[in-house]
Amino acid sequence: MHSLAGNFLVSMPKLHDSPFDGALVYLWSHDEHGAQGLVVNQPHELTLVKLFQHLELPFQIGFDRQVADGGPVDPQRGFILHTDDVRVDASEDAGGGLAITYSREILELIAASQGPKQFLVAMGYAGWGAGQLEDELADSAWLTAPSTREALFQMPFEQRLDHVAAFLGIDWRFLGAEAGYA
Repeated sequence: MHSLAGNFLVSMPKLHDSPFDGALVYLWSHDEHGAQGLVVNQPHELTLVKLFQHLELPFQIGFDRQVADGGPVDPQRGFILHTDDVRVDASEDAGGGLAITYSREILELIAASQGPKQFLVAMGYAGWGAGQLEDELADSAWLTAPSTREALFQMPFEQRLDHVAAFLGIDWRFLGAEAGYA
């Protein structure tokens, strides 16, 4: 099995009536046991400032950015995708020089301006059981694409999916919910 960890999944129109409608997912884990990733293009109602205030973390100004709605699994739990220049004991490799951390310790470092150079905070994640993602890929529910730090960390949420689709040469106007010929 070829691991897709470190790549994007681009949702196709057949996922229109699902939590993954219009989703761009960064896969941080993919093996014979399943896959895990973060939806990186859908904003959560929570901002980083509100999260820091809720956690009673003192923070520097300049953290007025949106948290991502990372997916439907464990939506009350925070996940931080970040460059691996700063790691804590709870950090795990996420492919491509990135790490995934789900501990308060990394948020404390970020709030104190001692965290990783680039990061994305998300609430919840996307998960697939053994063979589930492979079945969805075979059913044309997802396309795969190489990930870029620009799309992960620098672009506004609403531009990320279109940016990756353009890289793949996709024009959404010509895609329908079912595969076939017109």
